[in-house]
Amino acid sequence: MKVLLITGSFPPMRCGVGDYTGHLAEALAAHGGVEVGVLTSRAAQTNGDSRNRIFPVVGEWGPREFPKIMAVLRRWKPDGVHIQYPTQGYAGRRVASLLPGLCHLAGFRVVQTWHEYDLTRRPWLWFLAQFPVSGGVVVVRPHFLEKMAPLLRRTLRNKAWSFIPNASSIPAVTLTATDREAVRTKYGRAPSELIVYFGFMYPKKGVERLFEIVDPSRQHLVIVGEVRESDDYHRAILSQVSSLRWAGKTTLTGFLPADEVARVIAAADAVVLPFTEGAGDWNTSLHGAQAQGTFVLTTSDTQHGYDLDKNTYFARPDDVAGMRAALPQYAGRRSAVKPPAGQTWRSIADAHLEVYRQVMVAPCRSH
Repeated sequence: MKVLLITGSFPPMRCGVGDYTGHLAEALAAHGGVEVGVLTSRAAQTNGDSRNRIFPVVGEWGPREFPKIMAVLRRWKPDGVHIQYPTQGYAGRRVASLLPGLCHLAGFRVVQTWHEYDLTRRPWLWFLAQFPVSGGVVVVRPHFLEKMAPLLRRTLRNKAWSFIPNASSIPAVTLTATDREAVRTKYGRAPSELIVYFGFMYPKKGVERLFEIVDPSRQHLVIVGEVRESDDYHRAILSQVSSLRWAGKTTLTGFLPADEVARVIAAADAVVLPFTEGAGDWNTSLHGAQAQGTFVLTTSDTQHGYDLDKNTYFARPDDVAGMRAALPQYAGRRSAVKPPAGQTWRSIADAHLEVYRQVMVAPCRSH
C-alpha cells in the first residue's frame, strides 16, 4: 500500500500538527508492506536517511501550486492520500480546503484528519466535508460531532468517522541524580523549585497566567518555546519577564530539540499548562509531560482535582486561583507514569492502517 500524507507543515517546521505528521509517517513506515510519502511545504527539509519519500514542493498553498501537487500525485501514484487540517504551513489560506475535492476528482481515495474543534466553527469546513464522496475522517479529539453546528452535523452523519487518540511528540527519559542536577543548574536558579511551561505560545495556551500561578519568591519559571518580538502576544510575555517582580526569576530557552525538552521536564518540580479551553487526551504536550513522571498542573472541562495515576492536577479552565493553590501542594511529586494503553505511535499507526484499508481497498479511477 502506498499512502501520501499531505500537510502544510512538516519537521523541521515548527508546528504541532507537523510534528504529529512526522511521527505518524515514521510509525507507518515501520510497518511492512506500507510505503509512505509526504507532500509538504518547501520550508520542510528532508533527512537523508529517512524511510519516507518527502516531496517539499509547495510554496504558498494557493491555486498556483495545484499543478505541482497534481504532478506529485500522478508521478508517485499512491493508493490514497491523507490530508491534515489545520497546519501553520497553510497560513490560514482557505484554498487548502479544496484539496480533498481536487484529489477526489483526480481519482484518488482521500482520508482527512481534523485536529481542532475550531474547524467546526469555520464555514469552509463544508468543502472539506463534502469531498471525497467516499472516504474517511479521522479526529484526535473526542465528541467532535457533538460540538458541530446541528446543520453541519446532519450533513456529515453518513461520513466514515474514526476517533484515534494522540500520543506524545517527545520521548520519555530517565535522568540520574547527577543529570537532573545539571539540567536544573543550567535552566534554573537554586534553591528555587523549577516550574516549566513548554510548547507554542498564543492566547489559548494561557501563557500569561503563569505569572499569576507561579510564585517567584520560591519558584523559578522556565518557558520552553519560540518567542518572537514581532508577535503582540509574545511581547506581552516578554514584558512580564522583564518586570521588577520577575527579573532573574524566569528563563526563556527558545526552541529546543525534543530530547532536550524531555530532559528539562524530567528535571522539573512541576509542569504548568494553563490552557484556557482545557486539555485532554488529544494534547501531545500533556502526554509528553506525564510520560516523564513529573507533576503536571493543567486544566480540564471534564476532570477536576488530583489524578494519582497520572500525577496530574486538573483545574477548571477559568480557575487561576485554584491552580495557584494546587501548585505548592503537589510540586515535586514524581511517578513512573507511562503513556496510556492505545496511545503509542505504533498503535496509532495500526488504527490508521485499518482506516486506509477500509477507504483505499476499492478500486480508484485511473490516474
